[in-house]
Amino acid sequence: MDIINTGVYIFAGFLESGKTTALQGVLMRNADVINKENKSVIICTEDGEEEYDSNQLEELNTSVVMMEDEESFDLDYLEKIQEDYSPATVYIEFNGMWDLKKFIEKPMPEGWIIMNVFTLVDATTFDIYLTNMRQVIMNPISVSDVILFNRCTENTKKGEIRRPIKILNPNGQLFFSRMDGSIDDVMEDFLMPQEDGIVHVDEDIFCSWFVDCIENPDKYYGKRVAFKAMVTSGKGLADNQFYVGRLAAICCQADAQFIGFIAEAKENRPNDKDWIEMEATVERGQLSQGKQIILLNANSIKQVDKPEDIYIYA
Repeated sequence: MDIINTGVYIFAGFLESGKTTALQGVLMRNADVINKENKSVIICTEDGEEEYDSNQLEELNTSVVMMEDEESFDLDYLEKIQEDYSPATVYIEFNGMWDLKKFIEKPMPEGWIIMNVFTLVDATTFDIYLTNMRQVIMNPISVSDVILFNRCTENTKKGEIRRPIKILNPNGQLFFSRMDGSIDDVMEDFLMPQEDGIVHVDEDIFCSWFVDCIENPDKYYGKRVAFKAMVTSGKGLADNQFYVGRLAAICCQADAQFIGFIAEAKENRPNDKDWIEMEATVERGQLSQGKQIILLNANSIKQVDKPEDIYIYA
């Protein structure tokens, strides 16, 4: 017997972040193409102020079930959903206080495939959550395909929000929407200081420069950059190549991630774990698979002492 695939779509975020509204929007946009023979199920993991329209759900052949116990939200429960409803599509409103990273690593019923993970964030309360519950709010963002900051105003610091998120999840698509729901695609232009034709990347702007560089590489090709960083080795590099960068602490030092680029030395390649001051030219490089990358062609390398605090903070 052939297994029919069930598409799973997860909507994560704190209470009142807009999950229900976003999910209802998806249902309505797909109303014309929904096959009435195929069942959909919405699994809600918390009670919110916004409620689903029962008449609308009936027309869309969609049922809502509640699950408010994180420990019981496991394979057995999901297989019971499969047995009771045989859904073609499953939507999960995921509780913002639960561990989404852990959940998506759990086994799913046979044929269930996670298609997309969305995280909704209320921009008006993000700073408060970030200050008091940094790891909790960053947990779903780190594994999301799409991150939407809604209720943005002219005072929303999109650049400061974008930096840690793109370091934590470089492949996630990040969007900002205004109070009226329209998408705000205006971003602050990040300007790098230059001196004597060299872009000096100080520690306090290293994260901002890294994100700007990977998103706008054409802005930096051909330019000379200078910074202090750590050397690491890696697979697939030529004998004269190495990684150079910094450990960026997004949530805490225990979760720090290495951010940086492949560098190439004409001679005297530095050793693994060395700390160096490097001045290099930003060039277009290429991996063996043909993928274009940013390559730092070192003009000068000077070994320096390891700093007391090896971390930078996004």
